[in-house]
Parts: sequence; structure tokens; C-alpha cells
Amino acid sequence: MMDTIDDPVIIGSSLGGYYANFFVEQYGCKAVLVNPAVYPDRLLKAYLGPQSNDYSGETYTLTTQHMVELRALATVQMAEPQKRMLMLQTADETLDFNEAAHFYRASRSIIEYGGDHSFIGYDQWLPAIADFLALSR
Repeated sequence: MMDTIDDPVIIGSSLGGYYANFFVEQYGCKAVLVNPAVYPDRLLKAYLGPQSNDYSGETYTLTTQHMVELRALATVQMAEPQKRMLMLQTADETLDFNEAAHFYRASRSIIEYGGDHSFIGYDQWLPAIADFLALSR
């Protein structure tokens, strides 16, 4: 699908940021990563077993195979860090912002003190996001 879109861009948050990073490597697109997971298999390991989606009620089982599949998407060394814009808030209650700050240190970064995992005040950054993604033409 990504091959059919001219100049795709991605905005991903949390696990979506991890996936967005993978797509940057695979397709060379630009991405904005909002409080992205860097090592999601480490965090999700605690949730192995039966789970249910809080929104849809759908049930599923998180397995060690899922962790293997997540690790397979990991980027060891970024080919083009300039194609990523990192947005972090230091009071993220879900992820350690230091992991992402270190991993994406060569990328454009916005690091705000305070906030939370949802990135409070995200909307104030929309002009900067559009500018980075070259959508403000």
C-alpha cells in the first residue's frame, strides 16, 4: 500500500511510533514519532496471555511469538535520522523518555518537561509538524 502513495508521511504515537520508524527505514518516508516505544517487547512482555481491547471488547492472546515479531521490526542503525521528528514529554507514565531521546538523538527533537504519554498540548505543535512534513505549502 505504501508503494501506491506519492510522498507518504506518517505520524505515530507509542507503539505506532515504533511502527512508523520501521516504515521510514523500509520506504524512505518522513515520520513524526510521538512518545515512541523503542523496545516495545520489553514493556509488553508483562502482558503476555489473554487480553481484551478496552474500546472494542475484542479478546486476543498476546504471545511470545508476537514479541519475536516486534523485535524483527527493530531498527539497529538509522539510515536517515533527518527523516524523523521526535516529540517527547518527560513525564510519560508509560515509557521512559530517555530511551527515545537517546535512540533518536540524531533526529530533530522536541522534548518538553512534564506532560504525559498522550503528549499534552500536541495541537500547539501542528504547524511545526506540518512544516517538518512539508505539508504547509
